[in-house]
Amino acid sequence: MEKNKKSDLVAKIKQRFQESEAVFVVNQNRLTVAETESLRKQLRAVQSVYLVAKNTLARLAVKDTDFECVSEKLGGQTALVFSKDITGSAKVVSEYASKSDEKLSVVCGGYQGKLLSVAEVKTLASLPSMDELRAKIVAVIQTPAQRMATLSQAPASQLARVLKAYSEK
Repeated sequence: MEKNKKSDLVAKIKQRFQESEAVFVVNQNRLTVAETESLRKQLRAVQSVYLVAKNTLARLAVKDTDFECVSEKLGGQTALVFSKDITGSAKVVSEYASKSDEKLSVVCGGYQGKLLSVAEVKTLASLPSMDELRAKIVAVIQTPAQRMATLSQAPASQLARVLKAYSEK
């Protein structure tokens, strides 16, 4: 690869590091093209990007970013998952890794300058996503309003039954 193409690629990877909330390093071993595309599709749904890059280029790109802590884990057949939804992408990567018969495994993660272990990534995966949390908050807020509406309707329906019974007599 030509030197100017390498520098362009390093700049693009660096931009991904700078725009991401979290980064996950995964080891991909014998993933087929179809499996890789399936994983990419699932990650796109949670605002994440799956990128396979040479480790040397990724190490150059990660310098002077919040994710410099993951550079020591870049070795072997690795890929990077750049995420804007940390829990959603951790969930997708962890589930895919558990179902992939050791073709994909989580090496580490990075969040706010801190290196995340495999156990911490699995803990993140068990947390509800932002959309799930929002849905729970809306449900908690709506429940009292629904009960009030039901209670306010109850006397009216009882009154209607009493009036109907009285008019039939």
